[in-house]
Amino acid sequence: MKEEDRVPEAREGSSTEPTHPPALSTPVPAPRRNVLLIDEAVRWVRRPRDLAGAGLFLLAIISVMVLAIYGSATTLAITRDVRSATQKILETVLFIPINVIEGLLSFFLPLILLIDLVWHRQWRTLVSAVASSGSAVVIAYGMLWLFEKYFPISPLTQQLSDSIDEQANINLIPYVAVIAALLTVASSHKAWRISSWGWPLLIFALVVSVLKGNQTLPGALITVFLGCFCGLLARYIAGDVPERSTGAHLVNIVRRAGIDVTQIVRIDKLPEDSPLYAWRTITEAPLGYVDRYGLEQIRQILKDTEEMAQSGLLDRPQDPPTDGGELLVGGVVDDGEALPRPDESEPESAIHRKKAKSGYVSFRLDPEVDPDRLSDSLKEKWHPPISVAASRNYIVTDVHGTAYIAGLIDTDQHIMGVLASMWNRLTLTIGSQRPQRTIEESADRVVMMELAATHAGLAPERNLRVASGTNSMLVTYKLRGETAFHAMTDAPLDATLDETWAILQKAHQRGFCHGNVGPRSVVMHDGHVEILNWERGSLAASELTRRIDMAQAIALMASHAGVERAVASAQRCLPLDQMISLAPALQAAVIPHETMARFSSKKEFQRLRDSLTESVPATGEVQPLQLRRFSPRTVITLSIGLVAVYLLLASINIEELRDTISQAVPAWMVFSFIAGMFSYVGASLVLKAYTAENLNFKTTTIVQLAASVVALVAPAGIGPAALNLRFLQKNKVATPVAIATVSLVQVAQFVTTVALLVLLGLATGDVGSFAVPSGTILVVVACVAVVAAAFVLVTPLRKWASEKIRPTIDQIWPRLVWLGTHPIRFFYGFCGSVLQSVAYVAAFGGALAAFGHSLPVVTLAVTYLVSNSVGSVVPSPGGIGPVEAALTVGLTAAGVPYSIAFSTALLFRVLTFWIRIPLGWLALNWCQRRNVV
Repeated sequence: MKEEDRVPEAREGSSTEPTHPPALSTPVPAPRRNVLLIDEAVRWVRRPRDLAGAGLFLLAIISVMVLAIYGSATTLAITRDVRSATQKILETVLFIPINVIEGLLSFFLPLILLIDLVWHRQWRTLVSAVASSGSAVVIAYGMLWLFEKYFPISPLTQQLSDSIDEQANINLIPYVAVIAALLTVASSHKAWRISSWGWPLLIFALVVSVLKGNQTLPGALITVFLGCFCGLLARYIAGDVPERSTGAHLVNIVRRAGIDVTQIVRIDKLPEDSPLYAWRTITEAPLGYVDRYGLEQIRQILKDTEEMAQSGLLDRPQDPPTDGGELLVGGVVDDGEALPRPDESEPESAIHRKKAKSGYVSFRLDPEVDPDRLSDSLKEKWHPPISVAASRNYIVTDVHGTAYIAGLIDTDQHIMGVLASMWNRLTLTIGSQRPQRTIEESADRVVMMELAATHAGLAPERNLRVASGTNSMLVTYKLRGETAFHAMTDAPLDATLDETWAILQKAHQRGFCHGNVGPRSVVMHDGHVEILNWERGSLAASELTRRIDMAQAIALMASHAGVERAVASAQRCLPLDQMISLAPALQAAVIPHETMARFSSKKEFQRLRDSLTESVPATGEVQPLQLRRFSPRTVITLSIGLVAVYLLLASINIEELRDTISQAVPAWMVFSFIAGMFSYVGASLVLKAYTAENLNFKTTTIVQLAASVVALVAPAGIGPAALNLRFLQKNKVATPVAIATVSLVQVAQFVTTVALLVLLGLATGDVGSFAVPSGTILVVVACVAVVAAAFVLVTPLRKWASEKIRPTIDQIWPRLVWLGTHPIRFFYGFCGSVLQSVAYVAAFGGALAAFGHSLPVVTLAVTYLVSNSVGSVVPSPGGIGPVEAALTVGLTAAGVPYSIAFSTALLFRVLTFWIRIPLGWLALNWCQRRNVV
């Protein structure tokens, strides 16, 4: 071959082209490079996708069971209609094929699956498949045994155990679950193709089985879902081969991005049991994208030409370049190439070879390189701004010494990003981007936002490069010596903080938002601030998302420069309207975790919010935005409501309640309800009087109303006290002072009630009208005297009582001293306690009058107060049961007939407790929306 006919060697950036079509020869080779790869060894990993899939199948099983219980009539009717329409065809035309398919499915398919795994030596997959199959059989029979033994009269048990003739059962056929488990586990085996026809065969056989009447549709679904659940769970526990580009394919995908790489170093923080290794490899993979089909055609032509040359019909072409006898034509490597484990290398040469489609790829361990030291030194040198979209991150160095940050979006980890996006959309009220279903969509999102931010002048040009692999997408940026906020040793200057606000304001004016202003996104370069990694942002952002950007920015500044400097910078750079909007959006739910971790405590973060509020005095009380659709507090509130409804329905006899209300006088019922509502006014007056801080009377009253629903799930007095404590803390009352105030309110209520009884008895002289047998009084007085003497005379009892009582006295004593200097507040508190007692006594009297009976005022007051106190001692939620019983006994002892006493107690509790629950629920929601409690 003539010298001028040879194709010149392609070099990066070369534009040399032949002047005429070349003769048949070797494809244009890419530059051959010796590449150093620092990475972890390929090992089996637990894929989050398997765990998420197992959870979905578990929910599917539960859903089908619920459908089988509550929709059995519908599913049975549909199955009968379809079965009647297809029965003749199944019995005549398809009889033999169906029997053959069922035989293949029940016996030969599991056998073929196991033989295939043994043939390919997939021992770990084989163990997982056998374990999942066994667990599927055990769970199937165990579920049936559990329901038959412990829930014999459950509708589901009847569905499970009914005969086939009745066609209403869920017939658990274990071999179906076994086959589903085997197909699920073995589907990750790359050399295995049985699942391509195994699943359709299984589905077809089950459909036919349902139509023939061998089992029901719920039974078929449950058995398949059970097998898939066990298979995915076993695959997650045992681990699986990761679906990602590693080893030779990782080198190739970097070169496909146009980078003539010489070094690839992993910089992620890995688990302790996953060390880094250093490998050397020789590669001639093409730079940039190539036409693989065309290369294959050229190879075929070269192969035919070689055969012709050997036969003497054509001159032998020049041999392709080789290295040590290893054929390296084109460098095209099979997608399955991966890093070998160190213990897999050949001892005589320490080289691990795998045959590729077009040659050999060699890897050898390099003992002279310290991988951990090299990785740490590169991270220390570059402080790479890692993107949150990447699953793995590397620092890539090309032949010219240029460094890039390379992030790979892997298929096996992509589910985590999808689940995180779905969770944010579910829990947060802000408009969040839709989760990308594939890694290609995620890469497109990253590229679109990066290019848009660069075009708008919001981010610097970083030489973005993208390349695709079979199971990974590569996104690379050129490193320019940036220093991320998290890597700064000194606190940033005021000019740095101000420049950050300038970039965000420019972005917001263009309609952009960043969405993740954190320590890895804000960097310093050549003394100026840059904001990188815009992939979580939006091109047409709402006002709320822009406010969240500013909240994230000021939290980042405060965590690195201090609260005072961050607030001062915001005051310098932001207009008043944006300053006002900062504090409501400053919530931990939207702040990046790395930023929150920089705060010393939650109090420091709260101090930032308080400082922002104080910096704009005109705003008054700043209420936070409702950013969460539900939170732990919402879940607790909903649980309280559900428990309240359950207790309400379980504790009230509807027939008795209806009879009681039908016999009562409506006017007295209305009077009793209105009188009881005044107790909230009294409770609000007491709390406001005994609190030094200024409490809004309307808000305080609504909090007392909200306490009615909390009291339903807590012993009497504890629920309202806890809610009042929370209310005081929200009004910036110190916790020790708030506890002392709540304790003082409870003690004052008791003392006031006793004092009121004594005053009423002395004023009316009617104390003796309370008809209690004298023997009972003597017994009670004697018991009280004995107990009092024991506590006074017995030293251990006296010390125990002192230890129990003294903390309460120590808590309320400072408040008592303060009240001594404010007698008007003491008077208001006494009036509030009196109003509470009077309101309940009046409501109790109204309930009694509704049935045509009455008692003297003192007798009525003593009956209610004593009975209610005795009933409240029993620790039951809301006093349900004991209070009604005590009120009934008290009225009977006062001379009221038992039937009237029981009806009065029931009606009183309905009007002053049960009927208030909906009002308390509304009040509690109101308080939560306004962050009152």
